[in-house]
Amino acid sequence: MSENEVFNMYFGIIEDTRCKVNVIHPLVDILKLIMIAVLCGVDELDKVVDYGKNKKEFLQKEFNIKLIPSKSTITRIMATISPKWLSLSIVCILKTLIKENIGQIMLDGKAIKSTDAIRTIETMMNIVTAYTDTGIALGQKTVDSKSNEIPAVRELIEMLDIEGAIITADAMHCQKETAEIIIKNKGDYVLQVKANQGNLYNDIYAMFDEKYMDKADKECEYETYTTIEKSHGRIEKRKCYVLNDIEYFTNYLAEWKGLKKIFAVKREIERNGEKTREISCYISSKNTTAENLLSYTRKHLEIESMHHILDVTYDEDRCKLLTQRAQENMNIFRKMGISIHKNSLKGKKQTIKSSMFNCLLDDNHLLEILQKENVSFLVGHFH
Repeated sequence: MSENEVFNMYFGIIEDTRCKVNVIHPLVDILKLIMIAVLCGVDELDKVVDYGKNKKEFLQKEFNIKLIPSKSTITRIMATISPKWLSLSIVCILKTLIKENIGQIMLDGKAIKSTDAIRTIETMMNIVTAYTDTGIALGQKTVDSKSNEIPAVRELIEMLDIEGAIITADAMHCQKETAEIIIKNKGDYVLQVKANQGNLYNDIYAMFDEKYMDKADKECEYETYTTIEKSHGRIEKRKCYVLNDIEYFTNYLAEWKGLKKIFAVKREIERNGEKTREISCYISSKNTTAENLLSYTRKHLEIESMHHILDVTYDEDRCKLLTQRAQENMNIFRKMGISIHKNSLKGKKQTIKSSMFNCLLDDNHLLEILQKENVSFLVGHFH
């Protein structure tokens, strides 16, 4: 099955709410045009139209897009199609193009700051995303404030098939109910603990006091694993300490469903002769090694990297789309673009921004990043 056939199949599941009389531009063609433009780093709707007009022959030959819609047509489509169904269709497309098995799902929220100044959107949009270690945004929920992220994350966990996956989240989501939902759905968790869990945090931090950890004769209290990275005059050392005996935390074992590991990561950075250090504490239901636990905390930073690309490469915080649904839909397309580029660049030193620019200049490069070996359609991570 060709890439174009994959796009037609999965974009075809999205309902077209337009009156069927005198429809000139098929919905699938409009969605393919937006997707291809976003892969080239183009996400402003007037520029999507310009891209389509400049690449008309290429788009017709490779993707069977015969007519280029106007900006007003694209605007109406972005404001009316369902973000839920767009997200589902793109997940199916990505899981066809990207064949790696999912091992870790990172949960985090990001605000789109431009929405705070748009009168047609009542409050600033915060989008909570479930992002995988394979670079796929499995799902998302939109909330109207940072505090509402907690129930949104729980809804996402219930919506996704997380069996066998590691769920990671920041300290906001270190909640007993969230941990219980993860275990109920046959996943495992690695959750950072901060002051929002006062007694738990104080008791864990007491076991990983920096002076206590640095004493050589106390090393036996922990299983440890260390990584050192050097880059551009910067040295970063990370050491994971896993408490061997957690009997002291018996009362917490009863309160936190599935709790098996308590650990800390000490991070030391040396740059230009100056050193900084910090200690972060975690709990986990995964009975595994210090090396793996450290890896889960490092991989969680990938969702922050994705948010950074949304802001820096796509300039999402300056997006002026006037409806919440349009903002959500464009956010889904942007994350799709990041996913495809990220996976096409594995093992290469090229940046995502550079790859997007090459797609804009070179149609063959665009086709190259899409023409991965198709695999059997995987079971989606939606119930």
